Amino acid sequence: MMRPYIVECEITSGCNLRCKHCYARSGDGPRRELRPEVIKDLMLQLKGIGLRYFDIVGGEPFTYPHLFDLIDFAGRIGLRVILNTNGTLITREIALKLKDTNPHTLIGVSLDGSCPQINDAIRGEGNFIRAVKGVVNLMRVGFNVTLLFVVTKVNWGDFGRYVDFARELGVSAIYVDRFMPVGRGKINEGILNMSIDEWVEALEFVNGVVEENSSDFIFYVGEALNGDPCTAGEEHFSILCDGTVVPCGHFRYNPEFYLGNIRYEPVETIFRRGKGIFNVPSQCTQCRTYEEGCFGGCRASAMIFAGKADLPDPVICRYRRKLGS
Repeated sequence: MMRPYIVECEITSGCNLRCKHCYARSGDGPRRELRPEVIKDLMLQLKGIGLRYFDIVGGEPFTYPHLFDLIDFAGRIGLRVILNTNGTLITREIALKLKDTNPHTLIGVSLDGSCPQINDAIRGEGNFIRAVKGVVNLMRVGFNVTLLFVVTKVNWGDFGRYVDFARELGVSAIYVDRFMPVGRGKINEGILNMSIDEWVEALEFVNGVVEENSSDFIFYVGEALNGDPCTAGEEHFSILCDGTVVPCGHFRYNPEFYLGNIRYEPVETIFRRGKGIFNVPSQCTQCRTYEEGCFGGCRASAMIFAGKADLPDPVICRYRRKLGS
């Protein structure tokens, strides 16, 4: 089995926000979360198979009552942890406690605009200021923060200003990915989604900003944005808050892509089922653009925009063709 590079674990569905693009519908309905002993057992298994990064997500992890216990446990067993948060609950006291618990924690804070008008149109009124305060609190105790930006119709034209804002804030790393109309994002598709041609324009712009600023920023660019190989089901897995394992979180509503449940089977057994769950689209193997570095695109995007996960991702397909023209 190929060693997984990163595994996301949704420890809770609880969240203090109701972001318009949330694919997990976090905060809606009954609260669901994994028991701490289940997560600790998972961590030990993942450490045993050589996982590179364990990514704690939600919901909002800071609403989970055992979060610090988990982060402490990860540090004691030598498992490298990423913590993805909306940042709005991070006071100076919380930041200090996190630093004392596991100073090696890697932290990503979601921020979807360079100003309140843009960010809060997606993430709710007042949350730009709250998130930025959270980032400042984390940085003041010594954490290097990565900002997390999801490209949508609302904010893609703001990305250049966003990078400038990150520079002023003192942040030097940005993760950027593409919106998928799944979950609450599906409900708000009319606000956030775009046509394929509009997406191609947005991808050109965002990737251009990345290239222009690559000398003084670390950019983590999702393959749904740049057309790199989709690693879902091989190097990347997502574990939902009921223990279900999927190739990536965008497949949470598609039982045909469920690989198993960590509460009932060893994680290595489950991960083996990911190998070959997605095949290279037959149309792609005959395409010159594929041979020149297009890898068929994002499997979730193919499912959403083309109707089937084993078809070419039409957004990346058109974007890559335009780059090569």
